[in-house]
Amino acid sequence: MNTDREKFELLESLGVSREVQQLFSEVLREDEKGRLIADYLNEHGDVVDHEVIAVLNHKLSSRGVLYFSPAEPENIRALYISDAFMPLIYLVQRKMGCLNFAYSAFLAIGAKMDKRLLLKGVEHFPKGVKIYTVFGHSLLGRVRDCKVQHWLKGEDCLFKIEDNRVVASFKGKEFCMPVGEFSLRNHCRQIGQRQTVSTCKPFDKNIDNFYMFYYF
Repeated sequence: MNTDREKFELLESLGVSREVQQLFSEVLREDEKGRLIADYLNEHGDVVDHEVIAVLNHKLSSRGVLYFSPAEPENIRALYISDAFMPLIYLVQRKMGCLNFAYSAFLAIGAKMDKRLLLKGVEHFPKGVKIYTVFGHSLLGRVRDCKVQHWLKGEDCLFKIEDNRVVASFKGKEFCMPVGEFSLRNHCRQIGQRQTVSTCKPFDKNIDNFYMFYYF
């Protein structure tokens, strides 16, 4: 971890504590414009894209994955998965006082969610580690929760929207559910599967993501 890094000006202006900034300093860097850059890697460890955070813009990586932990891999107890690093930063900012992240790992999988790279990233951590998904309340976020659940179980499930319903195609069958009722929990119940992934979302369902961390 970059222990010489005292602060990132952008995160400082957003109210992110020095402790949280230090936690993520290993994978963040600041460019000449004051933007924060996180490099995403392919399976060979080559940089293939970047997540870019600026005052008025946030560009997600379209390829690659990014993972890190303050602990040694064999000591990891919890793994937090998101499509970007900023939701993970805000999650930690809000939960730092009640959760111990010293034995946690973080995996950002980018906007396109490559199944192969996600599974390869999870391989870095012990079997049986508790998995949390950190997506928003939007329908896309809820579908991504389900995608991660299925991929980690070695399965595939296709989702589509028809007449304000989510249609899940799983093991040759179709399961329909109103958009407003759709969630990982309800999806698992509908297909008769035990939920093995937990979701982390803002308490207020009117707030889609963790950027507004001070509301939950």
